[in-house]
Amino acid sequence: MKSIVKYFLVILCFATFVCSFAAAQDLSAELQKVGTQNVKNYINPIFNGFSADLNSAFYHSADLHDVLGFDVGVKVGLARITDEQKTYDFVTPSQLKYSGAILIAGTDYDADVPGAPTAVGAKDAKKYVKIKQSSIYYSAFHLAHPNDDVLFEIPNGFNLPAVPLMMPQLAIGLPFGLEVIGRYIPTVSAGDAGKFNYMGFGLRYDIGQWLPKVPLDLAVHFATQKLTFKSKDDKDIFSAKGTAFGVEASKRFFILTVYGGFQLESASFTLGKIDGNFTTPDGSETTFTIPEQTFDGNNNSRATLGVRVLLAIVNIHAEYSFAKTPVLAAGVGISFR
Repeated sequence: MKSIVKYFLVILCFATFVCSFAAAQDLSAELQKVGTQNVKNYINPIFNGFSADLNSAFYHSADLHDVLGFDVGVKVGLARITDEQKTYDFVTPSQLKYSGAILIAGTDYDADVPGAPTAVGAKDAKKYVKIKQSSIYYSAFHLAHPNDDVLFEIPNGFNLPAVPLMMPQLAIGLPFGLEVIGRYIPTVSAGDAGKFNYMGFGLRYDIGQWLPKVPLDLAVHFATQKLTFKSKDDKDIFSAKGTAFGVEASKRFFILTVYGGFQLESASFTLGKIDGNFTTPDGSETTFTIPEQTFDGNNNSRATLGVRVLLAIVNIHAEYSFAKTPVLAAGVGISFR
C-alpha cells in the first residue's frame, strides 16, 4: 500500500510540472498577440482562478497532528468559471501597418470586436479583425486576398470549465499544539518551455486544547506561498503570491470527518513584460509592448465545507469554498497521527 501511494503521488507531482509548463508556454504565446489594451480583460479570469486555487485546501481536519506526526499528499483546486468570464470586447489597435500603408481603427477596420474569448474562453472562437468595405484600401486588399477580408485573428482561449492548480503539501506536528505546513516544488527546467518553482509555508495552532468542553476540534491557520514561471533565459513570464488567515472546526465520526472554516485572504499575479505584434496577411507587423503588470485576485474571504475519509493511513478529502470565485478542491495522501 505504501509503495502504491508513493508512486501515485510522484505521478501526480510530475503531472503538475508538465501541466504548468504547457499552460504557461501556450498562454505566453497568446499574450504576444493580444495587445496592450486587452491584456487585463483577457488574462483576469484565469489569474483570478489561479489565485483562488492557491489559497485552497490547507487543512482537512482541525485535529492537529501529534509531535512528529505528519501527512503528505497532493491537493488540487478547481476554481469555477462563469459564462460571463469567457468573453470580452476586444479593442483593436489604433493603427495597423499594411503594405506600406497605415490603416486606422474605426475607418479602415472595426474599433472593437464583441464576444472575443478570454483566456478561459473558446479554443477555436474564429473571431477576426477585418478590413471594412468602406475603406479606401479595401479594393487593393481584396484583390490581393480575394477570398478573405481578415487582417488578423483575435487570440483564442483554452476552453476551461474551471481553472486547475495542483499543490504538493506536507504537514508536521510540533510541540505546544503547533503544526507546520510546507508546499514545495523545486525549480524544474523543461528546456525551451522554461523554469517553474513553487514554495509555500504555513502554521496552524490548536485552540481546542484551551476549550476542553467544546465538542469540536478547533484550530487557526496562517499561510503564505509563491509560484514563479520563467523562460529558459530567466525572463519573468509570471509569478503569483497568496496569503491567508483563518479558523477551522471539525468533528470525526469513525473514518469520516466533517470540517469547515472561514478565512481572510489575498492574492496577486504579476505578469512580466511582453513584446508582441499584430501581423497582417502581407507580413507587415505592428509591434507593441505590454509592461509588467500586477493583478489582484477576486477573493478577500471564503467559507469552506468539506469531508475527509481516513482509511488506515490513506487520507482522501474534498471541499467546496463559497467565495466570489468558488473553488472545488480535493486531496489524497498518507497520514500518520
